[in-house]
Amino acid sequence: MKLIWLASTFLLVIGCGTAGATQSPSKTERTAPNAKATRVEVAKVTPSEPKLELTLPGEVEGQRDAQLGAPRGGYIESVHVKVGDQVRAGQLLVRVDSSTQTAVLDQAKVELYTASREYQRARALGDAIPSAEVDAAESRWQAAKASFGSQAVAVSRSVVTAPFAGVVVEVDAEVGEVAAAQPLVRVVQIDPAKVTVSVSDRDIVALREGQEARVTTDALTQGFTGKVKRIRKAADLSTRTFTAEVEVANPGRQLLPGMIASVSLSTELDGNGLVISQDWLVTRGDDVGVFVEQAGVAKWRTVTLGPLVRHQIVVMTGLAPGENLITTGHRDLADGDPLLITRKGSCCTLGRVVFD
Repeated sequence: MKLIWLASTFLLVIGCGTAGATQSPSKTERTAPNAKATRVEVAKVTPSEPKLELTLPGEVEGQRDAQLGAPRGGYIESVHVKVGDQVRAGQLLVRVDSSTQTAVLDQAKVELYTASREYQRARALGDAIPSAEVDAAESRWQAAKASFGSQAVAVSRSVVTAPFAGVVVEVDAEVGEVAAAQPLVRVVQIDPAKVTVSVSDRDIVALREGQEARVTTDALTQGFTGKVKRIRKAADLSTRTFTAEVEVANPGRQLLPGMIASVSLSTELDGNGLVISQDWLVTRGDDVGVFVEQAGVAKWRTVTLGPLVRHQIVVMTGLAPGENLITTGHRDLADGDPLLITRKGSCCTLGRVVFD
């Protein structure tokens, strides 16, 4: 019996050890988890010209615009124009108290003549009269001469003339009225016309005086070609924008002051690189670059940058045509990261991607 009990116990121990061995996992069966790929969108880079294209709202104005009147005011003697008249430079528009001012000038002329004769007589007498009398005669002559000159200016300003060729757009004068020192006639030069536009600081650096501009309005079916005549060198402090003036030939006088216009400008920028969106750049310390996709992994490219083109930038070196630029998901990447490409496209027209 004792032998039978020992044999049973031995078989039980062996069975338990075998069962335990089948339940223990083998080290060779354990496997490391796969690395997680980053989801990205890529665009194949193609050459593009660095160009700035702007379409801005503008307002048509006269090339020159003058509010004209007589500075001393007075009786309105005659009005020689009406609204809509074409006038030439120097043409008479209004006479304001001209007869009175001319009469005063005649009187000043007589006084000047008299003072001049007295002074000449005093000088001719020489030492026969005191020098004080000679000095007094000279002072009267100088005063009469100054009075005559002042009155001559008053006469010239009592006659209102056109300072330039243009169109009369306002007349606020009637014969017989007594006018104060206020504008009586408004003359505007509308050929050529001027279109003013407000330009942001990021765009003004790309504009050049003399470059071509295209002007259109809702009121007219035809467009007009003009040139940037001047760019103001300081921004408006209230709007923080710069004003550019576009000069447009307007022989038919179809562009009228006050019209709202649309001005299209296109500027070729210096640089022969690739134009991409600034948003696709990645900054790492002092290094600026982009990520491109190669064989399913991310590759870092340090780039050299050229001019800004609004929200775009010219890449001079570091990125080659035909490479797959990563445009979405690039900020979470490191060099060599595996990629899962969700969309592919091509770029860049105005910094945009066209997806397949």
